[in-house]
Amino acid sequence: MSCLTHLIQPLDQEEFLANNWTRKAIAISSKGHKNFTDLFSWDKLNHLLNFHQIEYPDLRLAFDGKVLEAKENRNLTEWCQKGATLILDQIHKRIPEVALFASKLTYELGYPTQVNAYCSWSSKKGFSKHYDTHDVFILQVEGSKEWYVYTDTFKYPLPNQKSSSFTPPEEEAYLSCILYPGDVLYIPRGHWHYAVTKEEPSIHLTLGIHCRTGVDLLEWLVGQLQSREEWRKSLPLRIDETSFNVGVENLIQDLEGYINNHNLSEEYNNYLDGLGKPVEAYNLPYQAGFNIFCNGVKTKFKVSQFQRLKILQMADEDGYKILVSGKEVSIRGVPEYLVKNLFSRETFTGKDVINWLPDYDWEIDIMPMLWKLVNEKVIFVEPGVQI
Repeated sequence: MSCLTHLIQPLDQEEFLANNWTRKAIAISSKGHKNFTDLFSWDKLNHLLNFHQIEYPDLRLAFDGKVLEAKENRNLTEWCQKGATLILDQIHKRIPEVALFASKLTYELGYPTQVNAYCSWSSKKGFSKHYDTHDVFILQVEGSKEWYVYTDTFKYPLPNQKSSSFTPPEEEAYLSCILYPGDVLYIPRGHWHYAVTKEEPSIHLTLGIHCRTGVDLLEWLVGQLQSREEWRKSLPLRIDETSFNVGVENLIQDLEGYINNHNLSEEYNNYLDGLGKPVEAYNLPYQAGFNIFCNGVKTKFKVSQFQRLKILQMADEDGYKILVSGKEVSIRGVPEYLVKNLFSRETFTGKDVINWLPDYDWEIDIMPMLWKLVNEKVIFVEPGVQI
């Protein structure tokens, strides 16, 4: 089951994408059949506050619709007693379970995700009516919260087009609902909303989906054009309007030629894939060169999860290039079926590789190749019984 399918159960995924995604908010009741306490809880919140030094603004407080100054974090408990909302940003970088969940969804949707936590108290409203510049899923973890969602007044706002610059709608909310533990609320980008906590203290997670836009595509294209001399060259002085106009027209023609001679959709897709980062990047002491083959040929390796990986044959047909996480790793002198075997399963052992390459020597050929993949953070060593 896909991560998105599980998130919006029992709603059908195709129905959601056709009727709601980027269009209309929807509240999805779990009917008590699921919860999100495996991702977050009061215990996990307290662990973060007690054992992690989280600085402002990743840790901040909101009261009466406004974010408090950084110095007020020193009085966090007192402000919570007054009813201030406690906000923890980027918990997908702090809690392994949330990191895995966010990475899996990023892999499925193809766009970055971010998870923040909001903790609020009875009958309190943390923020006034506002909208977000990205699509949001609200995951109710503890307590209950009442939400009001309004139509958008400005279609598809970009990150710099904040709701504070616009007047909120005056009409009634088109959706009002109470979320209980395990429930989900989807709010499209640009749709105004606010929430009020009910009787019990509430924890909810906001899962933001940061989709790319046509503007992002053009910004990437500008970066590509910076490598071309004609685009770095100064335009003609505007003393002579004719020369200036000719210079602009020449650039437009060059741009048309560039677009026609490049597969921009494929190149941009590859660029976005390269932005992805693994859930776990470090695998010490193995990446430092120690105890990589701790169990000899029985050493188990795992492939980095939820990475958009591409395998391309080298021009000289003497190996393959692995494109992952914005870097290129080459493996020479190996057959295609080896590469497919390596990256079509979650784990494998040194013995598996020997079976795939019966004509290759373990110490001379296979160990150096596996060491290179470990060093490049493409594969990871599963710890042995004793290091």
